[in-house]
Amino acid sequence: MKLEFKKMGINGEGIGFLQKKPVFCDDVYPGETAEIEITEQKPNYAYAKLIKRITSSEHRIKSVCPYQQECGSCPLLCMEHSAQEENKLEILRETLYRYAGIKSLHVRKMHGDTRSYGYRSACKLPIAEVDGKLCTGMYARNSNRFIAVDHCPIHTPELEEKRRQILAVLNHHKYPVYTSKTRQGLRFLIIRTIQKQTQCTLVTGKETIPEALVKELSSLPGITGIFQSINQQKNTRSAIGSVPRLLYGTASITIEICGITLNLPPDAFFQLNIEQAERLYTMAVSKIDPCDLLVEAYCGVGAMSLMAASKAKRIIGIENVPAAVEYARHNAEQNGIQDKARFICEDAAKGLTEIKEDVGCLLVDPPRSGLSEEMMRAILEKMPKRIVYISCNPATLAKNLNQLKRKYHILTIIPYDLFPSTQHIETIVVLSKM
Repeated sequence: MKLEFKKMGINGEGIGFLQKKPVFCDDVYPGETAEIEITEQKPNYAYAKLIKRITSSEHRIKSVCPYQQECGSCPLLCMEHSAQEENKLEILRETLYRYAGIKSLHVRKMHGDTRSYGYRSACKLPIAEVDGKLCTGMYARNSNRFIAVDHCPIHTPELEEKRRQILAVLNHHKYPVYTSKTRQGLRFLIIRTIQKQTQCTLVTGKETIPEALVKELSSLPGITGIFQSINQQKNTRSAIGSVPRLLYGTASITIEICGITLNLPPDAFFQLNIEQAERLYTMAVSKIDPCDLLVEAYCGVGAMSLMAASKAKRIIGIENVPAAVEYARHNAEQNGIQDKARFICEDAAKGLTEIKEDVGCLLVDPPRSGLSEEMMRAILEKMPKRIVYISCNPATLAKNLNQLKRKYHILTIIPYDLFPSTQHIETIVVLSKM
């Protein structure tokens, strides 16, 4: 079947229309015509697979990654940089209008990155044995089939160099790959490289990693910490199992970002595109009005709370991961604001509800699932004067805003491209109580 594709979907797929019914197909871009095969019919839409591309978009470019089509992690890698940003901006506008009736006049221009690749500072990669050697890779799109990936162009050059060096040491020591039968061996390799410091976490079965291996890994330039996490769960793609245990070096790396000093343990969430994250954080903090009390929900290790210290007389950070809360407290002390910043370990909704004072500004950066119904109820009950909402998912953002706009004015919506060549969009939304 021949079909012309008109738009890009929220997952980077092409959308064509068959008798007004949307047809979603991977590996095609807007403006392309393709031979497809319908693979699944739903009442209001259908899925298809690409058989052959008949005409190509003027914005299609040659891929820099030989694994791109099989891997599927970077669906926009073959699209010109400017076209990526235009399509992402259009997706955000359409999603906000469809789910929340928000007109595009609220949406500002895309704050893009100058790079299409070479920006990712951390990786969590599964391990397999290929031709007698350990390899890092990815799982093929929508399957459990392992693809050995020799080089990832999305990674920073520093991260790629460390990945190759660590893998070479593991192979030199003939470290075994994990098997479900023995429940031992290496399962995932996690690396974070920021400001010339590298944390390496080996995710294994329940075993002792040889001292000689740890010693050789520790001799690699820039290695500041080596950790072990035990993960024996069956059929899982979640890398981290037990809390990482320090085998060598320091328990965290210390980085400078946006004028603050931040300590990061290996399992702490932090944005992968450091340069763009600095710009996004700076913008978000600039939208906080001076207030008596600033509350940051989902605060992690407290990065934005610390950056916004001059905006509030008091700060409360809420995070449900105990280790992250401990680091947030330590980071506050290291930056000299421990007297005005308090961090509590609690569910975001429960923590917000338990605050008795008026909240001048609420800063939220939830996971892709967005604000839960419990959190939405807590916000609408507490009614902070201003909300600065950082979202990584336009669909859940729009659904949350559809409720919030009944009590709040939407002042501005500012999109950021933190993940070029992928479908992901970060968005800052500023709201003011009516």
